[in-house]
Amino acid sequence: MCDVCGGISAPEVSRSIEARVQTYGWTVLHIQGDGERNPAFGYTIGLTQYDHPEIIVFDPVPDSAYLSLKPLAWAVLEGNTFGEGDDLTGFFPPPERAELLQFPDSGMHLFTANSMFRAAGDPPLTALQLVRSSLSPLLSRRGGR
Repeated sequence: MCDVCGGISAPEVSRSIEARVQTYGWTVLHIQGDGERNPAFGYTIGLTQYDHPEIIVFDPVPDSAYLSLKPLAWAVLEGNTFGEGDDLTGFFPPPERAELLQFPDSGMHLFTANSMFRAAGDPPLTALQLVRSSLSPLLSRRGGR
């Protein structure tokens, strides 16, 4: 259930997000989806402060989205920079596969990050999309023969 749906006011949610960004340097916001055409996703808020694109991942499970974004966000805070096509095997070892793609327009999906960090008149913040996949067990067994 979303915070606002649970009775927390929108200003309280905003203050909570701002406090997490101030305390930790970043946070994740998870947005519930409403079906296949509008899937659930999570995204970072705060990486912009480090001259880095925010990162979005489409994942229906809030904890899973957070755990996918966390190692990349901490790496950014430690001075790493990621771009489209970077090797992420250090963060997601095989058989997991992960890649970053340019996210075309963050204005709609990363609304809160844009409202916090985009200056009036500027284009939407830059963003990368994390895409994760793993080889199916059936394919892994076939390859192991």
